[in-house]
Amino acid sequence: MRQIAVIGLGNFGYYLAKELYSKGFDVIGLDLHQEVVHKVKNDLNEAVIADATDKDTLMALGIDHVDLAVVTIGTNMLASILVTFHLKQMGVDRVYAKALSEEHGQILSRMGADEILFPEKDLAISLARHIENPNMLEYLPSIGDHGIFELTPPRGFLNKTLRELDLINQFSLQIIAVKHIHDNAFTFIPKADFKINENHVLLLLGTNQAMEKLSEEFEE
Repeated sequence: MRQIAVIGLGNFGYYLAKELYSKGFDVIGLDLHQEVVHKVKNDLNEAVIADATDKDTLMALGIDHVDLAVVTIGTNMLASILVTFHLKQMGVDRVYAKALSEEHGQILSRMGADEILFPEKDLAISLARHIENPNMLEYLPSIGDHGIFELTPPRGFLNKTLRELDLINQFSLQIIAVKHIHDNAFTFIPKADFKINENHVLLLLGTNQAMEKLSEEFEE
């Protein structure tokens, strides 16, 4: 089971941590405020009152061993920067960090954050697109466990055509687009003779279970 640390349990952090827990992840939540931690303690595997800007505290809690950390600290920009820096220095493989502004996001990137989150901006853009075209799906929240996933091709995919991979029959996964890394162009609905190489990123439609099965099959 993958372990995830969510640091900062305000509204965004709380809902994120609770949802991850409901999906079966081992979630530890950290926050400075006792009342916040008390509120969420029954919704996560573990909730701890802690100052995450202190590296020794993070180490003592075993945060250096988590698979992924999400820094969702609300208004304290300096704290989010320090926590992100500590997490990467400790060796956490993937760190997502919530940014309060474009400049804040740039600093977080320099601290080593792997993904920068702009929840309000992203929601606003998504809503505007939905208002413009109500039939366009940004994501698929209403059809069970299905979603759109991004995958860097494992070695077993390279120099094979989609026909040879046969993902739809082998794993119930459909490749809906291929991103070309060198120019960020996309090939949508690629044909069966499309050949995969190391400069591609695949967008697949399927279930979480199907993606897990694929990852296990081609684990490197």
